[in-house]
Order: sequence, then structure tokens, then C-alpha cells
Amino acid sequence: MTPFAFNNQPLQRRLLLLVALAAAGALLLAVAVAAVYESTTYRPRTIAEAHEQVQSIASIVTAAVEFEDARTANQYLNALGRDPDIEALAILLEGGVLFAEYRRPGTQPVDFADPTVRDQLVAAGHILTSYNIGSQGRPRAELWMAMLPRPLAHRLLEYAALLGAVALSLLALAIMLSITLRRAFSEPVQALATTARDVTRLRDYRRRVAITSNDEVGQLARDFNAMLDAVEERERALEHSEETARRQLIEIEAIYANAQVGLCVIDRELRYVRANKHMGELTGQPITALIGRTLEEATPALAITLAPICRQVLETGEPVADVEFQTGAATDGFSQCWIGNHHALLDELGNIIGVNVVFHDITERKRADKQRAVLEAQLRQAQKMEALGTLAGGIAHDFNNVLTAISGNAQLAIEDLSPNHPAAVSLHEIKRATSRARDLVRGILAFSRPEQNIQHLIDLRPVVEEALRLLRAAVPRMIEMRLEAEPDLPAVMADATQVHQVLMNLGKNACDAMQAHGGTLTIRLASARIESLLDSPSPDVHPGHYLRISVADTGTGIPPEALERVFEPFFTTKAHGEGTGLGLSVVHGIVRGHRGAILVRSEPGAGTVFDVYLPAADRKAAEVSQATAPAAVTSGRGERVLYVDDEDQLVHLVTRMMERMGYKVTGMTRPMDAIDAVRADPRRFDLVLSDLGMPGMSGMDLAEELLQIRPDLPIIITSGYVRSEDERRAEQIGVRDVVMKPNTVAEIGQLIRDRLDALRRP
Repeated sequence: MTPFAFNNQPLQRRLLLLVALAAAGALLLAVAVAAVYESTTYRPRTIAEAHEQVQSIASIVTAAVEFEDARTANQYLNALGRDPDIEALAILLEGGVLFAEYRRPGTQPVDFADPTVRDQLVAAGHILTSYNIGSQGRPRAELWMAMLPRPLAHRLLEYAALLGAVALSLLALAIMLSITLRRAFSEPVQALATTARDVTRLRDYRRRVAITSNDEVGQLARDFNAMLDAVEERERALEHSEETARRQLIEIEAIYANAQVGLCVIDRELRYVRANKHMGELTGQPITALIGRTLEEATPALAITLAPICRQVLETGEPVADVEFQTGAATDGFSQCWIGNHHALLDELGNIIGVNVVFHDITERKRADKQRAVLEAQLRQAQKMEALGTLAGGIAHDFNNVLTAISGNAQLAIEDLSPNHPAAVSLHEIKRATSRARDLVRGILAFSRPEQNIQHLIDLRPVVEEALRLLRAAVPRMIEMRLEAEPDLPAVMADATQVHQVLMNLGKNACDAMQAHGGTLTIRLASARIESLLDSPSPDVHPGHYLRISVADTGTGIPPEALERVFEPFFTTKAHGEGTGLGLSVVHGIVRGHRGAILVRSEPGAGTVFDVYLPAADRKAAEVSQATAPAAVTSGRGERVLYVDDEDQLVHLVTRMMERMGYKVTGMTRPMDAIDAVRADPRRFDLVLSDLGMPGMSGMDLAEELLQIRPDLPIIITSGYVRSEDERRAEQIGVRDVVMKPNTVAEIGQLIRDRLDALRRP
């Protein structure tokens, strides 16, 4: 082990060692001074403190001595003797009689009256103190106290805080001294040596010696720093230029690689020399498969258009912009489309060395444009259908009034003629024809308000027969129509008008499929019971009892790829202008609204079968006719009714028929005349029946005016098309009855009878 050599240590370490030794010596000197001081001053101070303490104890026990209460005196001495420095206390009366005493536990009794004992205690180092206790200047007793001084080691502990403060002060002084010396001598020399070593070994010319002194070391450091300034300036300029070039290169590479457009560079031999990630995605080739290969080798489909353009740019130097490319089809069958821009790549001398190509993928934009065009066409078609529905509803509403007038007048004529009259048969045929026309009008009205779904317990066979009769008049004679129905078919809860619409739509599609060569349209009605899901033809058909309607044709059939989409809105296999693609989606919605299901089976060239499953009702078909049979109309009892309608024929007809039923009817065609009549005599009428749609003033406005005149006047408003907003307004103004317009005058009479009877109930 190498021996410690003080002179071989660094300057900074030697200074620290000298300062530490000086601080340690000062601390030892302070301890010695404290020990000498304590040993020479402790006993006199202790004796003085003992005199003061014995006087204090004497003042406490004086009262006990005066009253000769030895017990209390002993208690005081025992309590006061707990001081660790007190060894014994004693009160001696005149003649040396012991009055009270205390001695530290474990010590021998002390006879303070014996001078010899007292001398022995003093010789042993004890401190003895006495004090006379008396009154009026005459001593009555003497208080003695013996104390044992504490050892020197214990006393020195009392100076620990002082010695610690001295040690800390010396340590702080040593630290400050070492810092001063280090800054003045050690650090400048060490900094200069370190800087010189870094410059020579590490070639770090940016180092500087941080010295501000004006002595020889400072002057040397300034000269050294000046020498480094010139070298460092040259190094900094060089590094700055290199860093700028490197950062720009990284930024350019990052932008090029992550650009959301396809980028590539093609040299004069039409080879890919650079390409980014998006270019690889557009071409479907990894970048490594493009670099170094020609256009024809790497992307033959793209080269057909791109190669001639690159040759043109290489020859002329002129850019070629906004060239549209199309490549292979995407997953949805839509061609991938790009827009390409081509610019010449020049070297530092201006020579053309390649072509920069930028591709923008516009596939999604093309797809969106096509979809937008389809949606716009569908929207226009839907608007046309909505307009057609509104027009049909208005025409059907007015036509229904005409049919009501024809049917009502025929009924009046039948009642006026005898049953054997020759014209009676013709009148009955007129009523039957108007009934069929009324059913057609109901169908048109249902088309104009498809949101309504009023279901009743019905037998569907008459509905099917009616649909076949209408189809027969609209299709060529070369198409044969058949109806095959099982006996005892179950009744269903359905809207006859909507079921009629389903049959007409399915039948029309079937006839269109047989338009070219003819065929057979067969509608079959059968009862079907599904016991379990395993027996079900479809998950949409749950176990239960159904009425199955099958519409089968022998036409061209439906292709397999279109079979799954036949119920989608606006999907059609017909040529442009021959179909809207709305029919089967409406059919599907109607069947689902009846809690049923519709299935399709088809083979190209062998025809198509649509099976409609409607839940069977619990009641039998025989009960349906009883349930739907018209009830006899109850005659009136002379009630006064005001009837308001803008149709003169209806007002005249209803007035005559209701008067035959026993009502007193006042008919008016102008709402203002009705208001004047009620204002003239508010109690003149028992009930008001008004049409909703009238020119100048609607039925709602009329009802509001009449209720202001007579708030309790019963008012019934009828309309061929009752909207939800009409019902809300009627509730606001106080009209309780807003009903669909009855189809016959008999139904109108029954409506009035029911309302009047309801008013008479308590």
C-alpha cells in the first residue's frame, strides 16, 4: 500500500486537510478550557447555591417547627429532599434533639449534632450547610443539609450544547475558509488544468476557463480562452451548417414518407428511384418492390398511361397536370381512381434527370359523387311519389263525396219504389257499383295516408277475389289467373285496404315477369300451423297458427345475387323508367306491421313464389261475417241537427235521408251562415255535424267560433283524411269527436245517434 504523502496530494485536498486539522485543534482547546473553568469554579458556586436552597427550605418548614408539628416537617423534608443533589436533611432543636430528618434511600443516618460526623462528611467531599429557624430573633431550631457534588463527567455534559455550538462554529469557519482558499487558489488552477486536458484529449474547443481574478493565474486563463475563441468560432460555424443540413434532410424525408399523396421519382430510364408509403398503398406494391424496377416491370397497368407522359416530360421539360388514372377494382367493385401531376426533376446545372410524380387518390370522391347522384335520384323519386300520393288523396276525397251522393240517392229511390218495380234491380246494381268504387277510393286514400293501419277481424278471401278482378282488367289475356283456397280458412286481424295493396303489388310484379311469353298467376290461400322453430320455413315465422297467402308465377324468376335485396328500398331489377324499387319494401313494411312475415323463393327461368304469413285470429271465419254485418240504424227522436258541408249534393242528400231517419236537419253550405244561425239562437240545435275541409273557413275554425257562442254545443267533425295535428287542435278548442268521413248516409246517421246517446248518459 502506498504511504500517504502530503506533498503529493492535490492542492485542493491539502488545503482541506490543513483547515480540518486547525478546526479539530480549536475544538480540543475549547474542551480543555471548559474543563479547567469548571473544576475551579464549581465548588464555590455549589456552596452559594446550597445556602440559598437551605434558606428556601427553612422558610417552608418554619411553620411546622413553630407549631411543633414533626409529622408535617418530615413530609416537607421528604418532598424537598427529592433533589438528586441532596443527600440528607435534618432539623435539630436546642440541645441537639432531632425534630425531623430526611436521608436518601440506601444511605446511613447522619448525626448532624456531632461535630466529628460533620468533619468526616466535609472530608469526604460533601457540602454542609445550616440555617437557624426561629421567631422574634430567637433561634428555636437548626436546619442542616448535606449535598454530594456531581462528578466532573456529569457536569461536562451540561456544557454539551455549548461545546456543540463551538464545534459547529469552528466547522462553519473551516468550511468558509476552505471555500475561500479553494476559490482563490485551488479552483482556478484546477479549472485551467481541466480545460487544457479536455482541449488536448477530447478536442473540445468550446471549453473555457471561468476565472475573473487579475493575478498571474487569471491572466494565464484569459490568454488561454482567447486562443480557444478563434478555434471554437470555426467549429461552431461548421457544426451549425451540418446540423441545419441534417435537420432539413430529416424533415424532408418525414414529409415525403408520410405524405397523404402518392409520391415517386422516375429517372430517364423510366425506373422508380424513390417512392413513399402512400405510393405503395396506391399501387398495391411494397416500396422495395418498386425501387430499381421500370414502370412496365413494377406497375404494368399504370405504365400504360404513365410511361408516355413521363417520356413527354423528359423530352420537353413541361409539366403535365391533372391526368386521371384508373386501375384495378376495389373490394366493392368500384375502380380505383387517381389524379396525377408530373414535373421535370433538374440537377444543379438545369439538366433534366427525372420526373417527379404526385398522385392524389380520388376513389372516395368518385364513389361519393356516384352515391350522391343515386340518392338525389331516389329523393326525386320519393318526392314524386309523395306528390302523387297527395294528389291521389285529394282526388279520392272529392270522388268519395260524389259516390256518396250517387249511393244515397239510389238508396232513396229504392225506398221510394216498390220491390217489384222494374228500376229496382238497376238501382241495386248502381249501389253495388258504388260500393266497389268506394272500396277503390278507400284504397287510394290509404295510399295517400300510409301511416294509418286500422285492423279488423276479416275474412281475406273476398279481398283476394277483389284484387284478382282488378288485376284481370290490367294485364294481358295471355296471362292466366287462378285462385286456390282451402275450405274453413281462419280469419285474421288485418287492414283490408293494406292487404289489398300487398296483393296488387305482388300480382303486378308477377304479371310483369310473364309479360313477354305469358304464364299463370296463382294465388293460394291455406291454413299453416308451425309447431316449432325446426318446422319453421324462416326465423321470422315463429310457432303458431297462420293464414298463408302464396303468390306464384311462371315467369323469368329472380337472379340469386338479387334475391336477398328484393325488399330493400329503391332496389329494382327492372329497366330504367319501368319501376321505382318501392313496391316490395312497402309490402314488407305492411306485412311486418301485421306481425307477419314474407318469404320469397325463386329460380331463374322457373318462376317466383312469395309466401305471406299472417297470424290467424282466435275467432272462426263464420263469426267474421256476423261481426262485420252492418247493424240496424237506430232512428232519430226529433233531435235538431245542423249539417254543414260545401257540397250542395251532399247537403241535400243527407238532409233528406236523415229526416227520414227521424232527425230535424238544417243543411248549410256556407260556414258563416251556420255561425249566424247559432248566434241568433244558441239553443236551436242539439248537435252540429261539419266537414273539415271547406273553402274560406275550415271545420276547425267553424267549431272554434261556435264554441265561443255556446261552449256545451256537441260538434262532430268528419274528414276523409284525419291528421294528428287536426286531432291536437280539436282537443285544444274543445271538439271531442274528429272521425273519418263515413261512406254512407246510414253510417252518418248511426254516428249522430251514438253521440247523442252518449250525451244523455249520466
